Amino acid sequence: MKEWEELKETLGLIPKAGYEPSDAFRSLEERVRLIRLKKGAALPETPMPEVYILRSGVLYCAVEQYGGAGEGTPVPVIDNILWKPGTMYFDIHRVTESAYPVRERVIAAEDSVLLSLPIHETDAVNRAERQLFHLYAKRHEENLTDLWTRKNVLQYMSAPERYEWFLENYPGLIGRVQHKLIASFLNMTPVSLSRIRHRMREARE
Repeated sequence: MKEWEELKETLGLIPKAGYEPSDAFRSLEERVRLIRLKKGAALPETPMPEVYILRSGVLYCAVEQYGGAGEGTPVPVIDNILWKPGTMYFDIHRVTESAYPVRERVIAAEDSVLLSLPIHETDAVNRAERQLFHLYAKRHEENLTDLWTRKNVLQYMSAPERYEWFLENYPGLIGRVQHKLIASFLNMTPVSLSRIRHRMREARE
């Protein structure tokens, strides 16, 4: 699959001279699925957990809470925005077991392309393929660091500072993603985001 070969190069999975991939890795490569999501489409649920690798486009994770006094159509909270090619999304906890179940939906903010691999088979290959294991561990670490940074930004920065942080760390996305989604991601109302953008434009003039 051309997309998989190109993505391996992006991820740095280029075999060294004399490298011979294991049978398990060859088998895993045969299981790679290409997923194309149109803008607004949600990542389909699967019987078993998968690892998704973003090839192109922008995704956002909408967290919805069900049950309790506010039953009905839940208002999603944007927990994350995925946009860098090679970013991994680990589909492990779509639904949590609690008194008020929380569901995470991954939705395309623009037309997007992903590659999908079964998590259990990927874990098995990681134990035998050192190069893949290091990549896998690095992506896990990056995801956790990103999560920790986002939580600190939301807790300690003012609304204007959060917006400036977004512009610096998500370059170009202000023109690609709906502003109401960005406002939710930054824990502010769309009206607040609009006012901040207006003030910044006035300051530059």
